[in-house]
Amino acid sequence: MARRLSIDTTPARFVLAAALLALVLGGAGCGDPAGTTGYKDPTGEASAAGPIIDAATLAKWADEGRINAPLGRTDRVVLVSVTTRANFTSATKKHIPDAVLLDYPTELTMTREEGLGPAGTMMLAGPQMDALIQKLGIDGCTTIVLTIPRASTDSDTYQLSVAYWTFRYWGFARERVKILNGGDDAWDVAGQPLTDAVVSVTPSTYSVTGNGQLKDAVRASVGETLTLVDQINRDRSVLETWQILDVRGSTVSPYVANALRGSSGFQFVSDRVNGEAARNRLYPDRNTLIARMAALPVKNGEANALVSPNKKMLVMCGSSTSASPTFVLFDAVLEVPEGDIVMYDGSSSQWNNYSVARIRQAGATAAQAATWAFDSVSPGTSTLRAVGALPAPVAGENAFVPGNYAYSLAQPESNQIEQADKDYMAAKGGTSPGTPGGPGGSPGGGC
Repeated sequence: MARRLSIDTTPARFVLAAALLALVLGGAGCGDPAGTTGYKDPTGEASAAGPIIDAATLAKWADEGRINAPLGRTDRVVLVSVTTRANFTSATKKHIPDAVLLDYPTELTMTREEGLGPAGTMMLAGPQMDALIQKLGIDGCTTIVLTIPRASTDSDTYQLSVAYWTFRYWGFARERVKILNGGDDAWDVAGQPLTDAVVSVTPSTYSVTGNGQLKDAVRASVGETLTLVDQINRDRSVLETWQILDVRGSTVSPYVANALRGSSGFQFVSDRVNGEAARNRLYPDRNTLIARMAALPVKNGEANALVSPNKKMLVMCGSSTSASPTFVLFDAVLEVPEGDIVMYDGSSSQWNNYSVARIRQAGATAAQAATWAFDSVSPGTSTLRAVGALPAPVAGENAFVPGNYAYSLAQPESNQIEQADKDYMAAKGGTSPGTPGGPGGSPGGGC
């Protein structure tokens, strides 16, 4: 059965029901398929460092021999550069020694079916995620540090935060996923060396199933987004607990009903390494972020409003990328409880297709179209699910799969990606820590 959203009456709240399970992961040791919450670093440094680290912390770990240390070592670190192959191998940009490449154009997102049909730039499926972490040499003992090259574009910065969200969704705990604040620019300004040499790492045999449980609380499907919109339209007290943020711009239209519209994905991420405009962006610290949220307004309709650091957040954008820094701000800077920040990767590239006209053109009845369409009213109300006209259908166009039209909260298609990913976790299972070749283990022994 698909995961359902519901309202708790005291106070009214949006509940990602199956997400409650993600808050009670088992606590076994590193590499244990029972979960990641028991990840052990003998020095305690990885946990104490927080999700966002500076160049001095990474340099210390490098000096201690942690980066690409033998598989199974409890304090090992894998440094992942999230960029293009051309940037990673550039003799001009260079990269931090011993970093490995996550080639985001080919390895970070994929087209998957959910709702009425396929959508692009969606969350990686289990087999693709396993292939990625194994290629990068990540095992059940690894602390993952994400970076980007010097003078990266905002696109690279977006993709770094998508990578952070992806690892979190697939069960990696906060103490195991870090962001090097400022990326390679921060390393460079700290006087550390760079190289254009490409290191060869030993692949792991680790599987995300070794993490024990999917953290699907951090992702919203199109069905869950519809549910939240309908809940708010029926009961505005839900807004006392939840906020929706669309970061595509303060004047963008159409937009989901009751969504706040931010000026950009980097509205609260304005600082640069060394104060230089050509250097990478820096995530603010907690106090600075809270101050910026209190000072930099977003739009609520045509009125100014403020993003709250204390409310739960569903964030969206155009195609899942520019929303991801907001996920990092809430998850890694504010460190809110899991499930209090949710990213909708389908975003407007998906829901903009869900008009009555387009769904009817694909063969649905009027009643079926109304249950899915964002330009129809929420059931039991006279309030539309979106503000502004959705794009008109194109002659001969059909982006939808026949037969997926009859929408209900229990319909698998409404949350198809997360259900498939939970099934992948359940089907593969795990093995004991350190079992060679098993999903919970790694070559060379346990952790």
